[in-house]
Amino acid sequence: MEQYVQITIIGIVIVFLALAMLYVIFNILGRLLSKEQTSVVKALVPKPVPTNISGGLEKQDGDEGEVIAAITAAVTSFMGHSNFKVRSVASVPVAAASLWKRREPTVYWKVRRSRN
Repeated sequence: MEQYVQITIIGIVIVFLALAMLYVIFNILGRLLSKEQTSVVKALVPKPVPTNISGGLEKQDGDEGEVIAAITAAVTSFMGHSNFKVRSVASVPVAAASLWKRREPTVYWKVRRSRN
């Protein structure tokens, strides 16, 4: 009985060592053959901020101002802080529903039972 346990443990160790070696080999090959250049450091250039943003929200109607205030309150309560400024509010166009949702599934095969 002791031999079977030893053989089982040795087999499991060999399998995991082989998997670890394959993992290392594929990582090395992936780094050697990848097209990305990781050694090149790119400088981050800050985007210019437009200076004429002030007064954009004050020109809105009273109803839209209330909507903006409600959206700001909801975002503040969700984020837990108010370290942001709402600069503009615009509606998002609604896209048409995906065709994948409307498609009826077609079955091209049927499960057959074996006749034994």
